Amino acid sequence: MQIRTWNWKNCFSTLTSNDSARTPWAFKRCIWERNASSPKGLRWYTIADTQHAVPARVPVIVVGAGPTGLTLSSLLGKLGIPNLVLDSAPALPKHPQAHFINNRSMEVFRPLDGLADEIAACSPPLAEWRKFIYCESLTGRIFGQVDHFQGQTGPRMHDLSPEPVAHLSQHKLLPLLLHRAHRASGPASIRFGHSLQHFQQHPDGVSCTVQPLQGAPYQLHADYLIAADGASSKVRKQLGIQMIGEPAMQHLVNIHFFSKELWHQLKERAAMLYFVFSSQAIVVLVAHNLQEGEMVAQVPYFPPVQSVADFPISKCVDILRKAAGLPMMQVDIKTVKTWSMSAQVADKFQDKRVFLAGDAAHRFPPAGAFGMNTGIQDAHNLAWKLAAVLSGAASPQLLDSYQAERRPVAQANTDLSVANWHEAVKVPKVLGLDPQAANLLNAVVGSGPMSLLPSGISKAVLDFGLSAGLSVSGLRGPLKAWRERQLADIFASGQTLRLQFPKEDLGFVYGEGAAVCPESPHSHPIPRGHSPQLEVSGTDGTAVNTEGKPHRPGGGSVGGSDRRYRPSCAPGARMPHCMLQPMKTDGSFASGMISTLDLVSVTEWRMLLLLRMGPQSQAWAQAASTLVRSITQFFDLHAKHSSSFRPTTTVWVPALLFCPALQVRHLCCV
Repeated sequence: MQIRTWNWKNCFSTLTSNDSARTPWAFKRCIWERNASSPKGLRWYTIADTQHAVPARVPVIVVGAGPTGLTLSSLLGKLGIPNLVLDSAPALPKHPQAHFINNRSMEVFRPLDGLADEIAACSPPLAEWRKFIYCESLTGRIFGQVDHFQGQTGPRMHDLSPEPVAHLSQHKLLPLLLHRAHRASGPASIRFGHSLQHFQQHPDGVSCTVQPLQGAPYQLHADYLIAADGASSKVRKQLGIQMIGEPAMQHLVNIHFFSKELWHQLKERAAMLYFVFSSQAIVVLVAHNLQEGEMVAQVPYFPPVQSVADFPISKCVDILRKAAGLPMMQVDIKTVKTWSMSAQVADKFQDKRVFLAGDAAHRFPPAGAFGMNTGIQDAHNLAWKLAAVLSGAASPQLLDSYQAERRPVAQANTDLSVANWHEAVKVPKVLGLDPQAANLLNAVVGSGPMSLLPSGISKAVLDFGLSAGLSVSGLRGPLKAWRERQLADIFASGQTLRLQFPKEDLGFVYGEGAAVCPESPHSHPIPRGHSPQLEVSGTDGTAVNTEGKPHRPGGGSVGGSDRRYRPSCAPGARMPHCMLQPMKTDGSFASGMISTLDLVSVTEWRMLLLLRMGPQSQAWAQAASTLVRSITQFFDLHAKHSSSFRPTTTVWVPALLFCPALQVRHLCCV
């Protein structure tokens, strides 16, 4: 055995893309050990490197090492299910993408070896990202601003969740997730530079042909294949699964850059997003880390007339300086990429033994930050079901509930993202900068007889039309007073882009799937497509029915006038959170608090039964014990208001049965 020391940021791609390529039939089993003498700011690990033959079959192959794929690998590893992640890229990306992590995703990360705490520690101070600012330039006139954390001094809402929301860019989140996936499933479980070329389903599994960056293709076999390979999923395309919805709402150029100068200029007007609307520039700037000066500028562009070639570095620098209002600003541009804003959901999430998750299954506009978060929660939903089936604790039919539960949520989040995006464009519309008008101009220039013109002439016509529109925009001219009144009304009424959706993030309820709602005189039957909160007294979370339509009260802006999340004990709802204080065997209370969410195991597949103390609680406990003996499944038995825990807030529940996904699966009145 040879011991080597590696820099953690580089060793993963070195091992997987080089060593594994030379020996495609061998895994690299690596034992990680923290080196206490590592220099501050760096993480160094000692790796014991040995070769082992690839097993003839791996239970789960995950395609894609993004947030969805790495979350799934980490959760499967925690549940004791061997898995292999394949990613065609040679290493993790460095370009920022998604950056807002909601409460529900942080709850998923909570049991992953301190991941949620590390994310919260790595997030910038809330003061730097609590606002959205609409302005003429970063340093110029402000049209309006929105504080998304009014009344809060921190990103936590203690009564809703044990975890805060967080602002951490995806390219900084992924190394943290990769580290957890390695710890849970082993370093050999991740292969960068290995692309899935083809797969074939069989009655008992899936055979896969994998092509490494170097070397010959090789074969792998799995019980199940998970496509987490992004919006352009090759797996989805091979299956012939269609995406339903709008494929291109808008086309954008992303400019990833650093400018330390901006931090000094923006200390007094710090924000997560800056919407710049002027005759000089139309740009949305995402402040991924203000103190580091790391930002991404999103600039509209119009294919097929325009392409990324029309945005050389010199033009990008000019756009950024105009957006900032700083003609001499120093800028370090890292990457320039194009992307299309879509609003689509796959017509199905499962084809026999292959499942779609994350962007492979749904594409959202970034308005509302539902994309990455929905994918993380797809992985959470799928992980415990795969573990239950592969461990023999459940029938394969359980996996059919994945599509039944997650597709309606994806559709509801798509609809909400689109509605939120329409809220976002109200401000530029008032300023005379309607995106639909620009898209119409591009459609005229880029199609029909005008498409036959030389590209230079087409671009000149498009530029002239866009410039003409910009010249009459903004707060000037005869429409200035009217536009000022309209802007004031928009900001006063809150009809702008929203950031937080606790009611939707935490309150969705699976209308069908793995949840069981018994029909009995003592239960609350919930008809298909109805809101459980209308049936169960005292709750009003957001329900998602089988058509994927969220139930929301009317009135107000996106999400309805009542944006509050209230816990629900309805079948299919998230487990309510409250803080508990453990009690020792001697009757004294232990130090520290735990959440009800911490009662659910993430290291083995088992169910949790909560009982309210009463005359029938002993009978329920006895029945559960009998069930355990008869079907060899494992239950945790905790008596509510018993000697085990003292709740700090009262949550009155009947007998509740929870699965490892923290979702209520069975409701019985006792």
